[in-house]
This record gives sequence, C-alpha cells and structure tokens, in this order.
Amino acid sequence: MEDVLAAQLLELSQVVRKARQQWLRERPDVPIGTVSILKLIDEIGTGDDRCCHAKDLAGRSGLDPSTVSRAVAAAVGQGLVERRTDSSDRRASALALTPAGRDLLAAARAWFGTLLGHALAEWEPLEVQRLSLGLGTFIVALAGALEPQEAAR
Repeated sequence: MEDVLAAQLLELSQVVRKARQQWLRERPDVPIGTVSILKLIDEIGTGDDRCCHAKDLAGRSGLDPSTVSRAVAAAVGQGLVERRTDSSDRRASALALTPAGRDLLAAARAWFGTLLGHALAEWEPLEVQRLSLGLGTFIVALAGALEPQEAAR
C-alpha cells in the first residue's frame, strides 16, 4: 500500500509541477514563488492591513531567511508588497500586500480555482469533501513527520 501511495504522490507532484509551468506560460512576469509569498503574507498577516514580518514568512514557509528576503525584495520591486514601519516596533519593518499584490493574488486563486473546478467537475460533492478532509489531514501528518528529520540536521 505504501508503495502505491508513494507512486501516486510522485505523480501528483509531477502534475502540480505541470500546473505551475502552465501558470508561468500564461503569466511569465510572475513566478509562482511570488504568488506563494503573497499568499503567505495574506494568510499570516495581522491587523486591518494584514501585515507580517519576513521572519514569520521564513518560519511558516520553511525557507531560508535569505531566500525569503530575495523573494520579498522582488515582490517589493514589482510593486506587489510594501514595507511599512511596524507600529509595535519602529525598528522593524512589516510587509503588506499592495492593491496590485491583492489583485494578483486574487487572479492566481481564480486561475487555480478554475483548474480545480475542471479537474473535479465530474466528482460528487461528497467525494470533493472527502478529498479535502483527507488531504488536509495528510498534509499535517507529513509536515509532522518531516519535523524530526529536519531537527536532526
């Protein structure tokens, strides 16, 4: 059973990679990593302006802080993210999506939503619900299984 599941997960990663490549063909000006940064800022940002810190992005994404710093700098350069003075610590800067960043994130969500809609068009609602619940549970379990391995490094 685990061999079959491992093979299916490999296939899934290949299909997801193809979806990301399709996005890049349609939006060559916006790397998918930029969309991931925008999504994280939107998800973990707090307050009315949904601000967060780069260290929070690094912690949540599991990426090296220098990688996050470069991605944020690129997003700032594209006008998708802005740096603001943190109201609770004037020495720190907080990150927030600009209107252009929010628009791009909405477009990406719509694009991927349409793709999923096509993929699941023939599925019954209960099947979609089961997939969503099972996949969510699996993601948490897989992330938990990775933590001891990462700590050992």
